[in-house]
Amino acid sequence: MIFYKKAGMSILLFILFAAIILILANSIHKYIVSRRYATVTLQHPPTPENTIITFDLHDVLVQYDYGQIVNHFWQEKQKLRLFLAFLHPVLLYDTIKLFLNDAVAEQYIISLPQKHKILQPYIPLGIKIANSQTIVPQMFELVKELKKLGYTLDIFSNIGAEIFKDLEKKYPVFFSYFNSVTLPSQANGYIRKPSHNSFKNYLANHHILDKQIIFIDDKMRNIKPAYKHKIVGILYKNPDQLKEQLLLLGILKRKK
Repeated sequence: MIFYKKAGMSILLFILFAAIILILANSIHKYIVSRRYATVTLQHPPTPENTIITFDLHDVLVQYDYGQIVNHFWQEKQKLRLFLAFLHPVLLYDTIKLFLNDAVAEQYIISLPQKHKILQPYIPLGIKIANSQTIVPQMFELVKELKKLGYTLDIFSNIGAEIFKDLEKKYPVFFSYFNSVTLPSQANGYIRKPSHNSFKNYLANHHILDKQIIFIDDKMRNIKPAYKHKIVGILYKNPDQLKEQLLLLGILKRKK
């Protein structure tokens, strides 16, 4: 009995030790990768004539307003009917399939109801919830400053094209500062970051401009493939960190 207790304790300690090693290894890997992409190197000193600045949308330019989300859902009179609909085996299977394929939100909100008619009355609710976004005030000011300096500004996001139309109507002044928007859509098969095809799709609209591109995104998995397409990535953490990075690059000037 004592032997089995000791053996059990040894196995438990081994599992614990292995878990600690894996966590440390993963943390070290993330640190090395983040350091690798923390240093931004451009081909040419940036000017409005030779540089495009491209932004991700969610958690960079805009952020979720969870109060709005709760309010929109609470006001929906057929909440229970919506919940019960997802218990249907075929609908549940299709939803899980979308999840496993890393689908964009628009595929759940618009594409899924095209196949399952019971969901069609909830499309407006889905769009409202998806667009329960507020513009980050510091980023709005930064966008205006960059535009005033003469830079070409783009959006490269995983928000669906149809959902973006609704968000654009919500904040028309803000989105008027951007020259172009590249998004997943039914037309392009909902290709999304970080797939290489999404970057090819973005570059297809810019290759003739012969400009260097600075891409700002809050996810490392989207930054890494950008470099393979000769796009310089900046990992976004917060407005102050981004502004400091743009100061170091010489895009912004320090105020005296």
